[in-house]
Amino acid sequence: MVQHILVAHDLSPEADLALRRAAQLAQQSGARLSLLHVLDSRGEPQDEASVRADLQARLQANGAATAQLWLRHGQPVEEVLTQAQGLEADLLVLGRHHRHSSLGFAGTTLERILLASPAPLLLAAHPAVEPYSCALAALDFSPCANRALQIAWRLLPAGGELHALHIHEVAEIHGADADALALEHELFEQLIEDIQDTLPDSRATLSYSLHQGERNNCLEAALDELHPQLLALGGHSRGELSSALLGSLTRQFLDQPPCDVLVAR
Repeated sequence: MVQHILVAHDLSPEADLALRRAAQLAQQSGARLSLLHVLDSRGEPQDEASVRADLQARLQANGAATAQLWLRHGQPVEEVLTQAQGLEADLLVLGRHHRHSSLGFAGTTLERILLASPAPLLLAAHPAVEPYSCALAALDFSPCANRALQIAWRLLPAGGELHALHIHEVAEIHGADADALALEHELFEQLIEDIQDTLPDSRATLSYSLHQGERNNCLEAALDELHPQLLALGGHSRGELSSALLGSLTRQFLDQPPCDVLVAR
């Protein structure tokens, strides 16, 4: 169960999307909501009283006037990570990096936080604030992908659907391998059975499918078919955003998210 949501806000429009989603999820789950703003010591001086009043107004506008507001001085990455750990947040919510960054996703504050975050990270990229009705989780037999699915399940309301996708990756020019696919399907069904035993009863539904082919094509096809509002991915704990299933696609989806993206380590 998600009990404490921390949203980091840098006064940007992208951060407002994160605040809206965090407030919606907190109201849905009954979780505590905390908002953190870092007064960056490297930038232009900010008037703390003005920043506090601005953020209080944004909380009020999102129906979260009772949320805890934290202002900290320092470097954003270090302060966000410190607060996420110190507050024992179950979920860290951020807005996407500024679209006009010449670096894209690489080297951004978001990337640096994600690589070291003690809590699962939700990248809020879509302006809609309705509860998630459909989520897609990519499974690859790794513990982090399993955790991403379990967290996504907890973010769904009653009536929502979570679809677990596993890709048996083969080059499409080689054609289907019936025996290998049958074995992969048997292993995947056992994984789903094991995961179902760990999911709390939330009146959401879990569906699943196995695709054989090239991973980027299969995942893009699933996104086009399901139109999920949330994509759940696993991220390796080695300080590298990749997984046996997705590899560099994880970075691609964080750089150009098709919907909100949840990453768990």
